[in-house]
Amino acid sequence: MGLGRFVTRLFGQKEEPRAPLPQAEERDYSLSELAGYDGSDPTKPLLIGIRGSVYDVTRGRTFYGPGGPYGMFAGKDCTRALAKVSFDEELFTGDVEGLERDELDKLEEWIEMFEGKYRNVGRLLEP
Repeated sequence: MGLGRFVTRLFGQKEEPRAPLPQAEERDYSLSELAGYDGSDPTKPLLIGIRGSVYDVTRGRTFYGPGGPYGMFAGKDCTRALAKVSFDEELFTGDVEGLERDELDKLEEWIEMFEGKYRNVGRLLEP
């Protein structure tokens, strides 16, 4: 028996069931559509664009949701910001032109992490 069930039995408290997380629709997203998945609406999934792909990071809401340490990434194309490991707002773009080799390598590391941890739900359409 888990600790939560033990406490419930001991004190007679009921565990509140968690609402299921919203799921992103598998399709292509424009940049303006992506902006609507920034965490401001808790009924919608959290999405992030990276090098032309869109990832559903909803299960990482504590990181990517409002108030989270990476909350500024949700609803945006984060390609350049991730490559430069920066939170500067002007770097939230898909532009990779002029990136150094080590920055491109860092971007690949981020993509590998997202591919292994989050669901790729579609492509990010060009503006």
